[in-house]
Amino acid sequence: MENDTVKILYSFAGKDAPIQLSIYNKLNEPVYVDWERSALIVNDKSSSYADDPIQISGDVSGVSAGRNLRFTDASISAQATLPKNVGFLPPHSQLSKTMVKINERSFQPVSDSLFTKTKFPSFGAIQVKGKVAKFSKDNSPLYFRSYLTVYTLKNNIPQFVAYQNDFYVSEVIKSNLGPENFENFQGGRGDSFYVSH
Repeated sequence: MENDTVKILYSFAGKDAPIQLSIYNKLNEPVYVDWERSALIVNDKSSSYADDPIQISGDVSGVSAGRNLRFTDASISAQATLPKNVGFLPPHSQLSKTMVKINERSFQPVSDSLFTKTKFPSFGAIQVKGKVAKFSKDNSPLYFRSYLTVYTLKNNIPQFVAYQNDFYVSEVIKSNLGPENFENFQGGRGDSFYVSH
């Protein structure tokens, strides 16, 4: 998606379709991405692009003496990453972030009757066997949306703009071989991902 302000690129290359988002600021002023106001929507269920809250756990112990002598040990060890819920893009710069993966349970089951046997290009003259099923937006086993909120500042007041991009699975390939055997999966194509069972 591209306009006079930003260029937004999505990639889903990899296992379980990780959402890899790149945003390029085309302006001569900063652009901000509000991750808390941005989300992935799969089957009408929203998952925020904001970082998860920090979870810290530890063991507590100590020693106290009195009429009833008590012994307790205490130690807390934790590591945390502070959430970064606003992305900053200086003029003419790019920000990239890998976010949530699409849960495999989000897929609608695909009937075996929809698949046809075929051969796919591999390396050289070799072809690999598999099955393929093709879909339109209306009958796809997976349809999802990305809702992204960006803003600029005018007199220190945020000027919000939301972008929604829709995606769907147009083709499902079944094979006993991994994606490294398929020529089309080489080079990290952003429009292809894989799941394994």
